[in-house]
Amino acid sequence: MPVPTTRAYNELDEFERHVHSLTEGPPPLDPDNKTWDYSPQACNLRFESATRGAGAPARCSYLFTTVPALCSFAGNLHGGCAATMVDCLTSVLILALSSPGRFSTAGTTRNLHLTYIRPVPVGTEMRLICEMVNMGQRMALVKAEICRAEDGKVCIVADHEKVNLDGSSM
Repeated sequence: MPVPTTRAYNELDEFERHVHSLTEGPPPLDPDNKTWDYSPQACNLRFESATRGAGAPARCSYLFTTVPALCSFAGNLHGGCAATMVDCLTSVLILALSSPGRFSTAGTTRNLHLTYIRPVPVGTEMRLICEMVNMGQRMALVKAEICRAEDGKVCIVADHEKVNLDGSSM
């Protein structure tokens, strides 16, 4: 089931449709085995927009609702869940900008750093924005922000460094 969009699908440009198609992620290697992940459907994840970055950094944005399954015992978005969402959705931007031999599998995380500025209570509508800082042949850096949708207040900032594994014999 594809992730919903905040605009009609036919209003999305070609790059936005490409980013949207990557948002669900690959199918699990073993469909009977649960793996650590967040559920786009459970948190009402919606694709909002994407730009390839001609003259400005490539970006994509999503809306989601903080649901109890993503929260700590205190009723706020769990840091590990926030990190998983940032990891998955910044990787979508890398995949959307990839080419043969250059991040065709999104690479692997070298460093993922999140700074938690204010809590994200259960039931809060949030916006997650990913922006490409640099994408070279071997390394990529994407920054992300998780902000309250209603007022734009930043709650979490992140830097995600990835290493290209294309052609690697690790």
